Amino acid sequence: MERNIESHCSQVLKDLRRRKGLTLDEFEKFSGGAIKAVVLGSYERGTRAISLARLQQLADLYQVPIEYFFVAKGYGAQESSDSHIFDLRRIAARDELDETLAGVKKFLSTIVRKRHDWNGEVLTIRASDSDFLATLSDLESSSLNKLLSLNGFLFKKS
Repeated sequence: MERNIESHCSQVLKDLRRRKGLTLDEFEKFSGGAIKAVVLGSYERGTRAISLARLQQLADLYQVPIEYFFVAKGYGAQESSDSHIFDLRRIAARDELDETLAGVKKFLSTIVRKRHDWNGEVLTIRASDSDFLATLSDLESSSLNKLLSLNGFLFKKS
C-alpha cells in the first residue's frame, strides 16, 4: 500500500504542475530556485522519496492543503457517488443566475472562504454537504444534480 500512496502522490504532483502550465524548468523558477527541476522530476516519476517537510513546501507553493496529495480512494476520505466536484472557474464566469443557482454559488463561496481554498479551480463537497445543498435549494438530490450538470457547475473529467 505504501508504494501506491507514493505513486498517487507522484501523479498528483505532476498533474498540479501541468495544470499550472509549467515545465519542470519553469517550476524551478516559480519556486524561486528552492526546488530544482531535476528533483521535482524525480518526485513526479516516483524515483526519489519525498519527505513530509518537502511535500508541505510543495503544497504551499501550489497553494493546496497537504491532504490534497493523499485524498484518493483507499487513502483517505472515500468519494461518494453523491459528492460533487464543482468547476469554480465556470461558476465564477456566470453572472446571471436564477435563485437556486445563485444560492449554490453563495454556498460554494462560503466553503471556499472557510477552507482557504487552494486553487480556485475545483471544489469537492461531501455527500452530506450535497444533501444539505439540495435541502437548501428545496429540490430532490436528483433534480439538483440535473440542474447543476445542465448549467455547467459540475466539473467534467476529460
